[in-house]
Amino acid sequence: MTSVIHVTKTNYESYLEAILEIENASFPSPWSRNAFIQEFGNPVSHLWALMEDDVLAGYICFWMFDSEIQLINVAVQPEKRGKGFGEHLLKKMIEAGIAKGMHYVWLEVRTSNLPARSFYQKLGFAVVGRRTGYYRDTKEDAMVMSLALSERQSYRKVSN
Repeated sequence: MTSVIHVTKTNYESYLEAILEIENASFPSPWSRNAFIQEFGNPVSHLWALMEDDVLAGYICFWMFDSEIQLINVAVQPEKRGKGFGEHLLKKMIEAGIAKGMHYVWLEVRTSNLPARSFYQKLGFAVVGRRTGYYRDTKEDAMVMSLALSERQSYRKVSN
């Protein structure tokens, strides 16, 4: 059984080590423990853990402010990829955004990350711009992608 847990200042110790393991296995320049902890002090930040049979399978971090969502990070354990966990997390985020009256979701993705770009496009995101030299580690460009939530009312029906 899968469930989504809101990770907060009061419960993060139960989840943070597993989140860091996934982070380190997923990104060339992973966030530090302190970077995640700082998110708990950000009033617009949300960090959710996806649990499958009491094991952390993935996580998502995003900001909600004004009428927009900014996707910060989403990752799934390498051995659990391809099973729909990332899609489940994104759809839950979109569902929450629709419920709170958000209008758009924005994200940046490395130009070289073709699997992620394809995944986001499958969910309805469109490339709307490019940020030159966006990634500090490699100076690689980022593709800016956006999703208009007014066109995604069907996400309201996503279940846990």
